[in-house]
Amino acid sequence: MTTKNKNMVVAIDLGYGEIKANIDGNYIDQQSVVSEVKQVANDPIDHNNEEIVQSTVENLLDNLDVTIHEKRYLIGNLASSSSLTRRGFDINSQLGKANTDLSTTLPLAYIAGRAVQEAYEKDEDIFEPLSVKVVMTTALPISEIGFGESKKREEYANLFLGRKHIVILNNFDTPISVTIQFSNVRIYKEGEVATALAIKNGPKELKNSLKKSIKSDYPELADNADAIIDKAENVLGIDIGQGTTDLALTTDGKADAYNSNSIAQGYGTVLRKASKYLSRMTGGFKVKDIIEFTRIVNSNPTNKMDEEKKELCLKAIDTSTSSLVLEIEENLNDILEENNNLEVIYVFGGGSIPLKNQTSLTNSIKDSLQRHRCSAALVWVDAKYAQRLNEIGLEILANALNEVSK
Repeated sequence: MTTKNKNMVVAIDLGYGEIKANIDGNYIDQQSVVSEVKQVANDPIDHNNEEIVQSTVENLLDNLDVTIHEKRYLIGNLASSSSLTRRGFDINSQLGKANTDLSTTLPLAYIAGRAVQEAYEKDEDIFEPLSVKVVMTTALPISEIGFGESKKREEYANLFLGRKHIVILNNFDTPISVTIQFSNVRIYKEGEVATALAIKNGPKELKNSLKKSIKSDYPELADNADAIIDKAENVLGIDIGQGTTDLALTTDGKADAYNSNSIAQGYGTVLRKASKYLSRMTGGFKVKDIIEFTRIVNSNPTNKMDEEKKELCLKAIDTSTSSLVLEIEENLNDILEENNNLEVIYVFGGGSIPLKNQTSLTNSIKDSLQRHRCSAALVWVDAKYAQRLNEIGLEILANALNEVSK
């Protein structure tokens, strides 16, 4: 017997570095990485041991072991902590996100995992085949979607639509089967959904943090902070991701597709360059991959050796940021040539958090504004929300799409 769950509402911001998703109101933040399993070495969990089953299901999204399209993968955090070869998006491949298998594998894995959790929460038998229908919104870089007669949105959506996707979860001695059918999928532009939707319609705490930033950095605009956030019609969002940086421009209240742009590098590009430069800079100190490099950078060393390793990695990053900062500045100058009436510039994305503190990007942006006689306020989105703006915008769109799909 197949168990049918309720329709699932899914918003996925599939980043080169991390996948941020909201599935039926549950927020997910995992690394965009998989490890293909060639030989099975782990002992599956006894599905008759209710205590262990409960614990496993509760932590399932951190321990996804799935088979999709006849290939078995460890997903996300489980893959990143595995000794198996890890594979993420190749930011230098020029293929774009939509043309890689990860662009379907990762969403399917997390939807299936969450479907199992929801079925278990409703006391359904998760070892009977599960079936779900999904409404989903997601996004691609601005340059990948293009403009005019581009078919990229339709092509990517069709990877999900028009077929049933079967995902097998291998965590237990009895595999769990989840059949996923998409009833509606919409593709939007990264950066655009953040500035057009998330900032104006997001959580109150987000708005409060933006107002606080405006009032702190621009005391003369304190009385107009609400109007800047809610009513500004000339807005630029600089979305610094891992593999791309999207500059999403709104002109006179409308998305300006022709003057918006994507830069084919992000903070992940910086980390990749730094990790390669590390061995030349140190005379032999190497890291396994960018995941290990990032782990060292974000670590809290407890001994002298680890402190030295982190310091070396940070020095390597310092030597690798100038190219990205320069490209952002050049693209900003191009936009200011077309619209120097900007009212506010928001800087966000996972890459914005380290770049704010590690580089001169703030000064570069302010210098460009000064040269173009543009009075726009520069607002760095608080770290709590910087990575989530696209996902918040996509969640708003997913809920609206679900209403019209009923």
